[in-house]
Amino acid sequence: MTQVKEIVTRLRQDFPEEIASQGDPVGIQIGSMEQPVTKIMTTLDVRPNVVDEAIANHVDLIISHHPLMFHPARNLNFADPQNAMYGKIIANGITVYSIHTNSDKAQNGSSDWQAAELDLTNVAPFCLDEDGIAIGRKGKLPQPLTAVDFAMYVKQKMKIKLARLITADNQKMISTVGFICGDGGKYWHQAVTEGLDAFITGDVYYHTGHDMIAAGLTVVDPGHYTEKIFKYKMHDLLQKWCAENNWQVKVSLSQVSTNPFQDLI
Repeated sequence: MTQVKEIVTRLRQDFPEEIASQGDPVGIQIGSMEQPVTKIMTTLDVRPNVVDEAIANHVDLIISHHPLMFHPARNLNFADPQNAMYGKIIANGITVYSIHTNSDKAQNGSSDWQAAELDLTNVAPFCLDEDGIAIGRKGKLPQPLTAVDFAMYVKQKMKIKLARLITADNQKMISTVGFICGDGGKYWHQAVTEGLDAFITGDVYYHTGHDMIAAGLTVVDPGHYTEKIFKYKMHDLLQKWCAENNWQVKVSLSQVSTNPFQDLI
């Protein structure tokens, strides 16, 4: 019988917990390394509807990108929906393991998956964090595009309905691009320092957008939910590893959208 620890050991080879950004609560969130596993589900987020899906499908192990517990619980009063979710996870014997910034920073992890999704060439590390490891990537577009066409390109490649363009010049030509998966707005100065034509990241703050324009930087904000690429890539990796290691484990991916926003166009 395959146990959580066998799967986690393999995950840690490609996504070491040690490279996660300082204070990022990656790894085991709830559960036990000794727990037997017959079914894994991959997801971007662990939310109540995701947990209900896991329970209905008899999942033993949830592997998520965003940690279940960003902040410690002060109590376990189930009147709080977050606490009620923890209670359901525990009551149903589910282990949750999260791979967050260690996936963003790993070789062949989230940043490289996104670079491939955008068809970037000459891909290189971008933005060293406090540990001296690149949390993003930079590269060249297949061909130069105007700022407006670049935003549409990102929208098409990431298969999203809406992308926000921040630029002083819609006709500015874009060739070199840097990006940070998820919310990387605090790193935009690095794109200016390196002379990149554009920067991609989610959750850009209103006043930060003004500062980006003043600095002459073009930015595309595709939203945070584009990190959903994690659940698909992780699903494929786990299926491959199950076959290689003869783990008698089924791997599924969550069908639930955890995007809190609706694009009404």
